[in-house]
Amino acid sequence: MLRITSGIYRGRMIRTPSGDQTRPTQARLRQALLNSVQASLPAAQVLDLFAGSGALGFESLSRGAERVTFVESSRVAAGIISENAKTLQVQNQVSIQTQSVEIFLERFDRVRGPFDLIFADPPYEKGWEMKLLEGVSWEQWLSPQGAFCLEWGVQKSLVGELPERIHGLVKSREKVYGDSVLTTYMRE
Repeated sequence: MLRITSGIYRGRMIRTPSGDQTRPTQARLRQALLNSVQASLPAAQVLDLFAGSGALGFESLSRGAERVTFVESSRVAAGIISENAKTLQVQNQVSIQTQSVEIFLERFDRVRGPFDLIFADPPYEKGWEMKLLEGVSWEQWLSPQGAFCLEWGVQKSLVGELPERIHGLVKSREKVYGDSVLTTYMRE
């Protein structure tokens, strides 16, 4: 179980998948990340990639986001996101896409976009950081003032650092929290 850290659902608990298939973002990292984009949250369209329990998306709704699209390949985790949406009574504000991030990102025409905020918390050791930065058509997916927020690991990731500029994105913030790094990109 995770506790929502702020906003209208502050203190409410959401379920998390058991086992080690997902790695929920720690409360301290969720708070830091959402505090850094707080000004963009009211009425935002949010995309939560590698959603797991949906903690980042539900924190966004708690802070005023209008709608969240969750992308999670695990049916078990997607079911938990659905249960969490019911618990918080926000079913009409969420869309759950039970498929791989790769397949989802190939099908922009079937999605409500572009998004104001895109969160990605991929498995650290699978090289997703550069796959996402290089392989996504950011002008389609991210609104003109949108932010792409990426969590990655210092020790386990295949990269040692992320580029300052790449494919129409410019790094606007980067902060290390133990083994995790939160990097935010904005559209140029």
